[in-house]
Amino acid sequence: MRRVSTPTYNYTFNEKTGHFARWGKTFKDDPQYSPIGLEILDIEVSTICHHGCPFCYKSNLTKGRNMSIDTFKGVINNLPTLTQIAFGIGDIDGNPDLFKMFEYSRRKGIVPNVTINGARLTQEHADNLAKYCGAVAVSHYDDSECYNAVKTLTDEGMEQVNIHQLLSEESYQSALNVIKAYTEDTRLKKLNAIVFLSLKQRGRGENSTRITDKHFIEIIDLCFLNDVPFGFDSCTACKFLNVIKLHPNYEKIAMSVEPCESGLFSGYVNVDGVFSPCSFSEGEVTGYDLAKPLDFLQEVWYNKDMKKWRKTLLDNNRNCPIYNI
Repeated sequence: MRRVSTPTYNYTFNEKTGHFARWGKTFKDDPQYSPIGLEILDIEVSTICHHGCPFCYKSNLTKGRNMSIDTFKGVINNLPTLTQIAFGIGDIDGNPDLFKMFEYSRRKGIVPNVTINGARLTQEHADNLAKYCGAVAVSHYDDSECYNAVKTLTDEGMEQVNIHQLLSEESYQSALNVIKAYTEDTRLKKLNAIVFLSLKQRGRGENSTRITDKHFIEIIDLCFLNDVPFGFDSCTACKFLNVIKLHPNYEKIAMSVEPCESGLFSGYVNVDGVFSPCSFSEGEVTGYDLAKPLDFLQEVWYNKDMKKWRKTLLDNNRNCPIYNI
């Protein structure tokens, strides 16, 4: 169990279960941001992905670039307050140093989590994912590829295995299919949850269509009706809370919902080691090279650009200030 205790900012984090609780002066207070730096880092360690999806906001293809282990270590050494890292990789074998990065994270007391596309997942990969990771998400592009990967990982004893499902008008039927599969396909019987990700019209995703409110509500209702465990990315939190505001268990549900935390509690580093508040804000705000030694709090977390970002986000009720979600 990791703990931080200050007069205005406190948390406990269970490294085994992933349970995280944050509070301020009292248990009823919610700090607006972390005064000590990042809790969670999203990090892109490869841009290689053979799927080439038409909605990919990173526009990744089979040819791409990898983060070096030295760049990774440089980034992590600049961020001593991290509790977890969310690794972004398409193909599990895209970056040959991936498991070395996991091992280094664990040595630093940081829990690695990862999102994969499910392709080319071997038993050796599954063994290593179960050994190092707190959670693994499998992106739903192909039923067989995704569901087989989930079964392989849960058969390894992993309890925090999720499916990531993009929400757009083009992927609406796919979302319905994965909800139905949870109730019928035995490969998903140990799945932790389906996590829905809202479309950001960036990269190749510029040509995709934002899901309609009608379809969004249908998906939520279907999950509740069938007792399907589900969640959303933080980008979608405010929209979700607005939709369920009349739900009889609203207060209980809302306690587990975290709106956008970019630049407040979390941040993003791309394959070159450059920091932004989140992966969707690259180019929208100033980037900072974390691969070289620096004083993160002084030079990044509390500089004028990051303060401006935080104010904009908080003034917008932690709704995304860049995209219409």
